[in-house]
Formats: sequence, structure tokens, C-alpha cells
Amino acid sequence: MRQSLSTSWNCAIHFLKPGLMIIRPDGTIDQINDSWRLMAPKYGASPNFEWPGTPFFEMPPQFFGKSSFGEFYKTIYLTSLKDVLTGKNSSYTVEYSIDWSGRIAWILCEAYSLTIDKNNPHGMIVSFSDITRYKQKEIRLERALAQTCSLHGHVPICAVCKHVRTAKVWEPVESYLESRMPIEFTHDICPSCIKRLYPKYSYALEDPHFSSEE
Repeated sequence: MRQSLSTSWNCAIHFLKPGLMIIRPDGTIDQINDSWRLMAPKYGASPNFEWPGTPFFEMPPQFFGKSSFGEFYKTIYLTSLKDVLTGKNSSYTVEYSIDWSGRIAWILCEAYSLTIDKNNPHGMIVSFSDITRYKQKEIRLERALAQTCSLHGHVPICAVCKHVRTAKVWEPVESYLESRMPIEFTHDICPSCIKRLYPKYSYALEDPHFSSEE
């Protein structure tokens, strides 16, 4: 029964969507799951690359995406992962963008120390998740919020023409709001203005047949 549970657990690891990698205490790769094996070629690695036994910290940044984060990779990324491997830190999480098969992709990397006890690190597990879809939504939301300006306090507006006074000019209320909020105005004429501007056509507003045709 225990062997059956162990087999099921090992199989489940390969069905997880994130790519997983177990690093030995000496810094070499012990195991990877099938998801990482499928992800790696998109990063630029050969499909036939033998991952187990490879020194993780000697791998070039191209194995983790053809990107421009070379300095980040050397000074922050690898240093932070070494701190997890040695037990100095228990975990490390970072998001970064890469050039993935000709498009920008976002990766979430999470590393956790594997320890027998607090003073005896036993390696680490590293996961790689493609979070591009979620990051794109986040970026679109941030852009929309950046275009939105909450209007606080008193806004000076002309009592006659309804232009709004800004720091330098009097601006039409439509353009004033459109430049500060994610909105776009469409134009129509209300019944009151039709009666005032076009009195000879205003009778149509009272005609029930005209209204029904509308």
C-alpha cells in the first residue's frame, strides 16, 4: 500500500503544470518533472539535454530564457537561489520577463529549501510557472488605472459655456473628463434642446406614432 501511494505521488509530480527541479546540496540537478522537460525547449534548451547531474549554478542565462536579464541573473537570481540552497533563506520568489519563442513571456520562479532540520539543508526545489496571461491582465489594469484620475474637491466650471478651468486654459468638459478618465463621449440631443433649438420639429416629440417608429 505504501509503495502504491509513493508511486501515485511520483506520478502526480509530473502532472503538475509548473516545471519542477530538485537541486542537490552540491548544486547539481537531481530530478526534473515532465512539465519542465516540455518547457525547457521554449527557453532555448535542447530537447535532448541531460538535466540530471548538471551543475545548476554554472548554467548560462539562456537556459532560462533569451532575455536581457544577464546582470540580474548573475548578481541577484543565482545569489538568492544559493542562499536558499544553503539554508540561509528558506524561500525565494521572483517574477521576470523573457523572450520566449519570439514573444514576451512572464515567469514566476519559486524556490524552497529542503531541510532535515534547521541546521542541515538537504537541497532545494525550484518551480517555474508561466504567468504571462495573468501578468498581461495586471499590466492592462495598471495602464487603465494610470489613465484614471480621481476628481477631488472643487472643479471650476463656467456657468454659461460649461468649460472647465485648468491650470492654463478653459477646456470643454468632454475633453477634460476624457483626458482624465477611461471614458469616451457619444453625442445626442435631448428633448429639451430639440424644443429650444428646433421648435418647428418639436411637435414630433409629442406624436405617439413618431415615438413608436423610433
